[in-house]
Amino acid sequence: MGGSARSGTHALGRLVAADPRYHLIGTEARFHSFKEGLPDLLAGEVGMNRFLELCRGHWWRRGYRDSQGLHRVADEAQREAALERFERDFTDDPWDASRILVRAILDPAAQREGKPAWIEVTGWNVQSAPSLLRLFPNARFVNMVRDGRAVVAGHLKKKSLTDDPEEALLHWRRRIRAADVAMRRLPPGRALIVHLDDLVAGDREGTFGRVAEFLEIADHSTMHRYFDAEISADAAHLGGWRERMPPPDARRIDRRYRKLVRELNRAGISWVPTPEDAGVGIGRLRIPSRR
Repeated sequence: MGGSARSGTHALGRLVAADPRYHLIGTEARFHSFKEGLPDLLAGEVGMNRFLELCRGHWWRRGYRDSQGLHRVADEAQREAALERFERDFTDDPWDASRILVRAILDPAAQREGKPAWIEVTGWNVQSAPSLLRLFPNARFVNMVRDGRAVVAGHLKKKSLTDDPEEALLHWRRRIRAADVAMRRLPPGRALIVHLDDLVAGDREGTFGRVAEFLEIADHSTMHRYFDAEISADAAHLGGWRERMPPPDARRIDRRYRKLVRELNRAGISWVPTPEDAGVGIGRLRIPSRR
């Protein structure tokens, strides 16, 4: 599962993990899909030494007080055994060595929970989907999408993210375009687009049903109980982006988002959320929607 930061990947990951079949990897693993990760290594765009440095460094412990990273799903002995084998075997068969590395790091976490499959929520998973599908031919990909204005609001005052609303909106656009390029390279039926607003409010049951069908979950009663209890518009702060930005920023981002949606639609990217509201108020005036 992937998507732009603050798009709801973790929420949907927890929902899917409520099913007895799927284990949610307890951190964004990153090494398998992130910039300078396995796809770049396989493409010759990053060297082995840099990749190993990241696996033992930033991807191992990161975030506030080192609370995130691969140390949450593997111990150092497991990591070192996996990396030593990977480095030894990579020259002879890079793709097989990469496949074995991912399984060596992530499979045991699901096995400890007695689950036969796992779901992982690094944001770059969709952009890296063509490489990941070659590694794992049975893989499926969920692209989480959220209104870009809400994504911008979610970036502000978050550690490691930008406080510049316009920069955050451009980041959203880059991720949308990259995801579209990647999904066009996938065979039919391998990627599902999920709009967070539809999941939490707009088309709750329909969106839930599409997710369950896509992941081949026949009995989704356990998952649905979690859905009813935990997935809501309030929890997702639906429509709250206006209050999380100063009014001048909210008005500017609203205008620019509408322009970006039209630009993306003209480029053939029709799956981005189209604003359904009337705009951001300016006293008694209101910026009209432009369709």
